[in-house]
Amino acid sequence: MNAFPLLLRRKNNRRQFRKKIHRHDVKDLQTRFLLFAGVIGLHSIAMVSFEDLNWWQAFWLTMTSASTTGYGDISAASFWGQFSTIVLIYGMGITLLAQIASDYVELRITRKELHIKGRLEWTNMNDHILIINTPKYNAESYLELLISQICSTPELADTPIQILTPDFPEGLPPKLRNLGVVHLTGDATEEDMLLSAGVKTAKYIIVLAPDVQDGHCDSLTFDILHRIKSYNTPAFIMSEAINDNNRARFRNAGANAVIRPVRAYPEMLVRSLIAPGTEQVLENLFRHQGDHTIRLDIHLEQVTWSKVVITLIQNDIGTALGYEDRDGKIITHPQTGSRITTNSLIILVNDDQPLPPADDIRKLFQ
Repeated sequence: MNAFPLLLRRKNNRRQFRKKIHRHDVKDLQTRFLLFAGVIGLHSIAMVSFEDLNWWQAFWLTMTSASTTGYGDISAASFWGQFSTIVLIYGMGITLLAQIASDYVELRITRKELHIKGRLEWTNMNDHILIINTPKYNAESYLELLISQICSTPELADTPIQILTPDFPEGLPPKLRNLGVVHLTGDATEEDMLLSAGVKTAKYIIVLAPDVQDGHCDSLTFDILHRIKSYNTPAFIMSEAINDNNRARFRNAGANAVIRPVRAYPEMLVRSLIAPGTEQVLENLFRHQGDHTIRLDIHLEQVTWSKVVITLIQNDIGTALGYEDRDGKIITHPQTGSRITTNSLIILVNDDQPLPPADDIRKLFQ
């Protein structure tokens, strides 16, 4: 009964020691390199002493011997010179050099694997977008939408992106890695994990709600915001709030913008980064309370768009956002002087704003 949990525990423990093993490999490589440098130095001294060579010739002979190149232009002729070469170069130098080359290749492979799995800190990460947490459901598809929208936004196209999450311990999906996205495996509430993710050097920080169906995620978000605030980061912080009543708390905890989790439209999140405040306008468009959009069925013939906008505002009817043409196509924000023919108008109104009949509105344009 307890065998399977024990197996998982062992696997997790091994994973925890991977980084320590990596550090041990670095020390081994440094030790071997120092030993190799010592062998090179001793052999060079021996060649100067026994073969009557100058320092450059001695070093040249030592390096060509250690690398097994053997040009033959210079060689040890005396007994002690040859003996020193056998002991120092053949016995130690060539072996150390082979070990150094092998360790270096292995270290590079290990570092790459640890970076892919998010086990190493990205020390050169500056002015980046730091995304904290990932959605519990359909995380891969949502992140692809979000990152694609970020990459297609001119103001953010070249901004590095890092994700801090425990949800991809074996590496990010290939599509995200191909876009240059990196990640750090860990929980933002763990000690110093935010520092490892570059919270102090980030340009934007996005705190996502892992589960939009669980109101307790707001408590997790509040904890993360409180931790971020303690680092005095200059980053623009955007957070998701499941419960609208927590918006004020999040702002007091340091969030510059607070938005509802809208998994189908990550564009709303991106707009809040580059144009703070627009997220509130966009949210209002999705609900009836406050400002909202309506469709006003009214036929107009060859009326300039500027006249439509001005007439509606002057008569306290609403703000024109777009229209439906005779082919049923929705046109938003056309050129000011363009003449339009409409089946209907899309306008922004307030919920307590009374509207006159459509015929009365039509007469305003005659």
